[in-house]
Amino acid sequence: MSAAATSSDTQGLSELIQSRSVIVCLGPGGVGKTTTAAAIAIAGAKLGLRVAVLTVDPARRLAEAMGLTPAKSPSNLEMKTEPHSDGGRGLGKAAGLDNEPRLIDGPWDGELWGVMLDVRATFDGLISEYAESDKQRDAILNNRLYQNLTTTLTGTNEYMAAERLRALHADDRFDLVILDTPPAHHAIDLLDSPGRLSRFVDHRVYRTVLSPKPGVFRAVTSAANMVVRAIGQVVGNTLLADAIAFFNDFQGMDQGFRDRAAEIDDILHSDETAYVLISSPRYQPLQASRWITGQLAERGRSVAAVVFNRMTPVFWPVDDGARWEGSADPLEQNLAELIRLRRAEEELVESALGDLFPDNKTAQKGRLRQILIEEKSTPVNDLGALADLSKSFL
Repeated sequence: MSAAATSSDTQGLSELIQSRSVIVCLGPGGVGKTTTAAAIAIAGAKLGLRVAVLTVDPARRLAEAMGLTPAKSPSNLEMKTEPHSDGGRGLGKAAGLDNEPRLIDGPWDGELWGVMLDVRATFDGLISEYAESDKQRDAILNNRLYQNLTTTLTGTNEYMAAERLRALHADDRFDLVILDTPPAHHAIDLLDSPGRLSRFVDHRVYRTVLSPKPGVFRAVTSAANMVVRAIGQVVGNTLLADAIAFFNDFQGMDQGFRDRAAEIDDILHSDETAYVLISSPRYQPLQASRWITGQLAERGRSVAAVVFNRMTPVFWPVDDGARWEGSADPLEQNLAELIRLRRAEEELVESALGDLFPDNKTAQKGRLRQILIEEKSTPVNDLGALADLSKSFL
């Protein structure tokens, strides 16, 4: 990808970046979403903001895009470790990203911080925050069921990503938090995760069988005893004992989790949060993007900007393409083909906007922010290339 001009009457994303406290980047996989999120973060730092960019990508693409790899750290990049306000565990590695924000120095007036989600550390932090005593905290953290749930329970990653977003949003060190979401369906799961957590702690099975009462496990009825015995026969008495101990230890913390879920949901629905869709002028990404915008609309949210990555570069004014048609020169033939391809992509983008936002008056009036990013011959995998890419959003 490389810098390219905007294709609407709204110049770049400067106004959006400066007016919001959270920007959520969504899109299908393989369209350069993580790189775009990092470039938007750098654009915010260039505007003088203190920006934290959070990725939930376990493949460490954000760290790689910023040139932060365990094997090598670019000479123009200085990494600083800062203790988190909640007394976090700190960082020891000299390269890469982790659950605690890392300050990345560069040629900008503001600050750029990088964060990569650590699900277990985030979950542990929640338990430590809501536990009423060190004994309760240690009992939960050492429980085998809890240790398994933090890595295997469906939706845990998405909820912990939303929780990490909330913590960064509440951190006075940052003016803007940019969230690089997982691809497509998992991104929507992230948006739904606060409600799912609330439904879990309010579920009748949890409240009837597993939700603890002061001093005893809630199995006071013959029906509940039968359920417990049945569970033991299926999963084994050891796992059942762990489950009973976990929910007993969880006593009194469910309301805190419920309140936290509501707080996260408020942030995701706030006018201070903007959603940026990242796609490319190709059939499959546009199909996935259409699904994403539809899911957002069902949840009462809308896209504030669209970034189309990997456009064919403009080697010559597109309107002059006809002059090369029919040429006998292979290079001129190739140029004519590239111009035809770029023209077709622009037409596809224009058509796609109508498909993606059929009921969006903002898009119909041309006020939807649209950024076209051209394909680049070399990957964007260092801070300098990201800084160059960030010019597209200013």
